[in-house]
Amino acid sequence: MIYFDNASSTKPDKEALDIFYENSIEKFFNPNSIFIAGVRNFNDIRRFKDKILKDFKLDSSYEVIFNSGATESNNLMILGYARKNKNRGNRIITTKVEHDSVLFVFKQLEKEGFDVVYLDINQNGEVDLDQFNNVINDKTILVSIMGVNNEVGFALNIDEISKIVRKFPKCVLHSDCAQTLGKYPFNYSSCDAFTISAHKIYGIKGIGALIKRKKINLEPIFYGGGQENGLRSGTQDFPAIASFSYSINKVFADFNKNYKHAEQLKNHLIDGLSKNEEVILHLYEKSTPYVLNFSLKTKKASVVVEALSNLNIFVSSVSACNSKKEEPSHVLLALNKSLKEAHNSIRLSFSKDNTIEECDLFLVEFNRIIERIRG
Repeated sequence: MIYFDNASSTKPDKEALDIFYENSIEKFFNPNSIFIAGVRNFNDIRRFKDKILKDFKLDSSYEVIFNSGATESNNLMILGYARKNKNRGNRIITTKVEHDSVLFVFKQLEKEGFDVVYLDINQNGEVDLDQFNNVINDKTILVSIMGVNNEVGFALNIDEISKIVRKFPKCVLHSDCAQTLGKYPFNYSSCDAFTISAHKIYGIKGIGALIKRKKINLEPIFYGGGQENGLRSGTQDFPAIASFSYSINKVFADFNKNYKHAEQLKNHLIDGLSKNEEVILHLYEKSTPYVLNFSLKTKKASVVVEALSNLNIFVSSVSACNSKKEEPSHVLLALNKSLKEAHNSIRLSFSKDNTIEECDLFLVEFNRIIERIRG
């Protein structure tokens, strides 16, 4: 099997699974119980949070809110902040290239009467700062812009955006960092809040976090026992949190080694794919080496993806969240690519475990399929 769909989900490390399993057997106690084993779990969760903040080089002005993943984190931050602070202003800003767990939340807030601005992305894969300066104002309370795009891989200009947001005291900056953590150098302190997910960094599914400044007040979207500082009711999954903490620490420790490896894989595939006249590569100077996106000129991407799948070579045609809808990539359309390019794009996304040999085998089979199928 060749697996080039790691932006969708990574294979969990054995150590992450072992930590989850061992804690599920030995420390299954509810962290909210008042007996000593539960109290120990509760105190360990606090220590995990302190360790995670240290990994991100953040101080005690931030806090970690554990939940089920980046989708829930995005919903909690965007819905929670907008609804809690609607008396302070009505304008909220995002981009046209966000993940659906951000875009659909903004569309919901539009229905609730918020003034939503969807920013364009320029040819460099960045927010147009002139446009941003023109739309942000004293009524703006929230800006949510991803760190790295999940479909094409370009890195957005968060540091520059942050400097502009800082001029507006009522406004906070949130970033969906599900594809940023471990995959691109990033100054997390430039954000007031950001979201992460374990299964994007060789961790287990079903655990993620919203990391935010403590002073940011949110309206919860879950109600119940008031866990996670009242922002995420429900019994904390102690084994998953322990495993997630390991995965975060590991991905930071191995960042440079894995980053260089991903660069080698991506450059090798760019060199090979550029020789095929059917391929239109979508390349950006500031981008993660873990994602490579290209379109087909005359062939259907869905047919090619299926043919590769039959050979146990797994790639994706769009974001996994949209892959069964057969809709064109909203990201490529926002980048002013043609409808045909947006319909027939393929994404390759890499992990630390992929090899050059897998890249070569992919190129051989891909070229054979392109020659074989009709447009």
